[in-house]
Amino acid sequence: MNCVEPTPGKTLKSDLIAEWIKTEWMPLHPEQNLITAWVTSHTTDARVLSKLDPAFELPEGFRFLTYDEIDCPLVSRIDRLDYDGNINGQNGAFVFHFVVEETMKTVDVLVVNTHYSEDGDYQTALASVPDSFLVVWAAFTAECDRVAYAREPNDQVIIIGGRADSFVPKVEWDEVILPAKLKTDILEDVQSFFTKGIEVYKRLNLKPFRKLLLAGVPGTGKTMLCSALAKWALGQGYMVIYISSAQKAQNDQYGSTFGKIQYALSVAAYSKYPTLILLEELDAYLHEDEKALILNVLDGSESTIGEKGTLLISTTNYPEAIDERVLKRPGRLDRIFIIPETRAQVDVEQMLHNYLGAMWRDEHKALVPQLIGYPGAFIREVAIYALTQLAYDDLTELPLAMLQDSFRGLKDQIEARDKFLTQREVGFVPANGSLN
Repeated sequence: MNCVEPTPGKTLKSDLIAEWIKTEWMPLHPEQNLITAWVTSHTTDARVLSKLDPAFELPEGFRFLTYDEIDCPLVSRIDRLDYDGNINGQNGAFVFHFVVEETMKTVDVLVVNTHYSEDGDYQTALASVPDSFLVVWAAFTAECDRVAYAREPNDQVIIIGGRADSFVPKVEWDEVILPAKLKTDILEDVQSFFTKGIEVYKRLNLKPFRKLLLAGVPGTGKTMLCSALAKWALGQGYMVIYISSAQKAQNDQYGSTFGKIQYALSVAAYSKYPTLILLEELDAYLHEDEKALILNVLDGSESTIGEKGTLLISTTNYPEAIDERVLKRPGRLDRIFIIPETRAQVDVEQMLHNYLGAMWRDEHKALVPQLIGYPGAFIREVAIYALTQLAYDDLTELPLAMLQDSFRGLKDQIEARDKFLTQREVGFVPANGSLN
């Protein structure tokens, strides 16, 4: 086949592919009335195609048989690999073969798929489908979407948009140290949604979609809390999804994109199980060019929600950075939990005891009053630094003096940091904001 010269005024990749289909593919099939249509890129996902059930019957008795590659001068044949070396996408031109086994009637559909951005994050896929085959083709693409999104719950959390596909949560619920009432309220809210709330939402003709926000300064244990809830949910047989804000490539403007949230919700929608979605740093997703999309998702107006129910738990270190349209509009966030710094002596003691483990001694209680008001991450660092010094000195017991030295050293570091930042903000930068 000959290469198609770009037509004046047609610069989109999809336009060029459509032109190629019209001039090079359609003339080979004059007996058919072919329709060029946008299609989901899942139809060329190698993992999806390998999972399709050969016995799955499409309308009119058709079954998907196989597919072949053909040359297209506009699209390079490229396989996309995941981080485990598995092919999870294919650029190229493919002919899909369908058959009615009883009559041996066959129908072919051309699909051309390619990426059109340097980071490989955006795809365009076009198909040339006989008009008499559109209903069958629609059922086939729907099955491809279902297989692409369908996941089975196991002992791992599914990661969307990260470098790994999954992780195993390690934190037990009993290890979470929070004020007793707050800890009880959070777990009861989560439990009641899955056990009773989903049916309540349905009875009210609402999407079974609940959204919780955990807000607090850095280090108060929000990530640990999410991990514990993930482990609890997996133990109940629920699906758990973690949305990663990691950047996919160096030239990504944002690692936190609407597309990741949308994909996670689609996975949940196709799940046969109740689903817990974890979204850390919600404020990072509310950049101007995608804020409206996020708001609509939180409203439920642009979110696909499965009948089994979806609970979204998001976190933020900076609630003041979240748009008031999120925080104050009913329905976008159903409940906000403030995760505080440590307040009760009993909580601090338990936390310090847990971090010191076998090195804990009753005399360490003397440090507890000084630790009240600090976030859990600071208390953990006090313990870790002291245990590190213990190892350096080759000691078998941790003296109180060493633990106190660890506290004072870290406290001095924080105070020096805060003083430095204050000086930079107030004293070092001229009023006009220029450093010149």
